[in-house]
Amino acid sequence: MSIEILNATSASNSAFRVVCGEMSLSDKSITHHEALFGHVKSGSVTFETSDGGFHLRKDDIYFVSPNTRYKLTNSNSASINVITINFTNPAAVTQDYLPQSIIKALINGNCTNYARISPSEGAHPRILDCLTIATRAETEKSDFFQLLVYGKMYEAFYELFANKFVKIVDSESKSKKYRALMRVTTYIDEHYIDGLSLDDVAGATGISRYYVSHLFKELLNTTFVGYVNELRLNRAAMLLLTTDTPIIEIAALSGFNNLSNFNRAFKLHFGKTPSAYRKA
Repeated sequence: MSIEILNATSASNSAFRVVCGEMSLSDKSITHHEALFGHVKSGSVTFETSDGGFHLRKDDIYFVSPNTRYKLTNSNSASINVITINFTNPAAVTQDYLPQSIIKALINGNCTNYARISPSEGAHPRILDCLTIATRAETEKSDFFQLLVYGKMYEAFYELFANKFVKIVDSESKSKKYRALMRVTTYIDEHYIDGLSLDDVAGATGISRYYVSHLFKELLNTTFVGYVNELRLNRAAMLLLTTDTPIIEIAALSGFNNLSNFNRAFKLHFGKTPSAYRKA
């Protein structure tokens, strides 16, 4: 299954197997055989999977491993440029420039399924440069452009793995970690509106607070506080768009006990105040 791309610069059945273009957004679940790099050119959108997710804002980069099911929801005029890389075609060039150990880990799901690279990360400008140059080369198709794209894809994957945005893990270890994470996130999803601390989660799940923090960092590339705030802010955004409930009540219904803190966190997260977000 190939992802739907608007204005792709190369055909999806190209022997080169790298496709660049703008992603077609919908709220439906997406699964594709290709690995994908996405760059949010404008707006914002929520990336969701069965075990977590994050909010993507302008200039964020994200990576999705092959065969990972996810959704892009709550789009706020989001425009996303993407590059997809196919690993399943024996004739694909990617078989030549990525080690088989990495390809097998990506295809078999024995690595991090998704990652976000925000502009504050040191590797962000280097990865963005790779994606920008590769897309331009695919668009312009000057002499020997394939060599330039090869090199930039090498660099992008190097940055991805070297900076531990994506890690290769053995399947048994990964399974245990994801089961532990599921226990943690299930409890949080049921109690995030309450005053919730890391100690509360550790006590309720029987998992040490250190390991809870480790799971969020390794598997979701976020923190416990970041995950909880994301849930609260996304709930607030949903209530703002679908109800006429006063903002002060929405803050309380979303787990914020202070309106000033809510307004500040919401603007930092979405780039708009709650009232402006509702009007938009």
